[in-house]
Amino acid sequence: MEIRVDIDKLRDYLEDECGAAAFGGFPAAMMDVWEIEKMSGYELCRKAEEMGVDLNQFQCR
Repeated sequence: MEIRVDIDKLRDYLEDECGAAAFGGFPAAMMDVWEIEKMSGYELCRKAEEMGVDLNQFQCR
């Protein structure tokens, strides 16, 4: 099933999650923040799925 994802909200969420990890003792996560800023919508969705994020919470209404 295909869903439409609000990419801006997803990007903000992923940046927040990786940023928190970077400042919480995992500095390597800062690389993820920089990569997330440049990712396409498709790449963001793949990254979110790798991180175990439920994309349904970012579904466009």
